[in-house]
Amino acid sequence: MLLLSLLSLVVVASVDGAGTVNSEALNMYKSTFKGDGTYYGSSGGGGTCSYGVQNPPAASGTKYPVALNSPQFMNSVMCGSCWRVTGAGTGSGHSPITGTFTVFVDNLCPECHAGDLDLGVSGDGRWDITIQAVQCPVGSGNVQFKFQGSNPYYVKLQVRNARLPVHVMEIEQGGSFHAMTHTGDGFFLYNGGPISGAFRVRLTAVNGAQITDTISGIVNDQILSGQNQFPLDSSLPSA
Repeated sequence: MLLLSLLSLVVVASVDGAGTVNSEALNMYKSTFKGDGTYYGSSGGGGTCSYGVQNPPAASGTKYPVALNSPQFMNSVMCGSCWRVTGAGTGSGHSPITGTFTVFVDNLCPECHAGDLDLGVSGDGRWDITIQAVQCPVGSGNVQFKFQGSNPYYVKLQVRNARLPVHVMEIEQGGSFHAMTHTGDGFFLYNGGPISGAFRVRLTAVNGAQITDTISGIVNDQILSGQNQFPLDSSLPSA
């Protein structure tokens, strides 16, 4: 996919105050969970989170893409989240999960229970693991955006490469911000347009941190680089 500089597409960014906290998601960063680790083969960058063949840059700092269990997937709120996985090789099969490493969520495992992960690589067996959500290794990289099937009357927008998952996205119209509807495939929807020219979006991470970007127009199916990133939260674990 073409990566476009937002010197032309996103022209303003700012760090805002605190927004709403998603306590259920935040608990995944403050607790560890025991479950089963399994394999489902290569995900190819696809999956329920709709990243396509190119996962966000944060994924390159992790070992595997994974499908997250349904209860903790939270209807795609946890798309793009990173998790620390620890295994001691206990279980059954031919491909034991050992050591501690970081993974990136790009898919859903609908039949998995809380604490379970399905690794997007080839392997065999069912192995005991412990998992905990961690802030993604974004380095100096900013958030990214992608439109899908959008027009001035229907905006479907995805946030990518966020340090922490975004659980609220708002779009500015008429001088005020309006909540967008979160979808099960990792996007946010708004159909209260028409949207013309530049518009601002405000993003709220699961810990309540907020950032704002201004997007100069709708460009479908291309990855747009933002001008901001959520600050590192010293109270939460990091990859």
